[in-house]
Amino acid sequence: MDIRDRILKEFRELIVEAEKFLGVCGYDRRNRKFQHLPSADDYLRVQTRSLNLIFSACGEQRQHFQALLRLPDTPGAAATFRLPELLGILQAAEADFDRGLLLNLKALVQAEALGDFIAQAETLLDAGYHVPAASLIGAVLEDGLRRLCDLNGITYPPKTKLDSLNSELARAEVYDKLIQKRITALADIRNNADHGHPDKFKPEDVADMLKWVRSFLADRLK
Repeated sequence: MDIRDRILKEFRELIVEAEKFLGVCGYDRRNRKFQHLPSADDYLRVQTRSLNLIFSACGEQRQHFQALLRLPDTPGAAATFRLPELLGILQAAEADFDRGLLLNLKALVQAEALGDFIAQAETLLDAGYHVPAASLIGAVLEDGLRRLCDLNGITYPPKTKLDSLNSELARAEVYDKLIQKRITALADIRNNADHGHPDKFKPEDVADMLKWVRSFLADRLK
């Protein structure tokens, strides 16, 4: 599966998840009314993943990303009524991306470089969006650990996650226990970002995360 297919798959998974939440909440599309609002955690999880995906696939200057930025950043219960609007942005971005209107394949392949994703995370962090930045940095770290396993002949199942990769690399003594503990702590920040718990970490934690991951990968993936 190439990068274009992976991005389309992520779009479709997010759209299905948002539609599922609307169904559970008894959303009446015709009258634009909820029987009850989605939970703030569910909304924030979809919003964070959407910011990450649309920023990476479309770029920060596209109307799709700018429309997402206009939605509430840290929702309480009253903000989750914007879920239908978020879903509409996702559907528009997915359709335009699928038609090749947003970014050419060459640019996408170039964007696979770890440095490009780190730069994207830094842009998000500088703009005040530390939650999607943490999610993106965590994904970069996970990809870096996969590459480190490959470099050291360590095999792993296709769906192995960050914590398991970290354990395997430490077990093989690719790095020491102190680095393993540091990566475990960063994985916890990433998990909290992905699952809608921004109260469990601070912007400065993400800034430290960005600095450490950039240095770690530059040193280890020479």
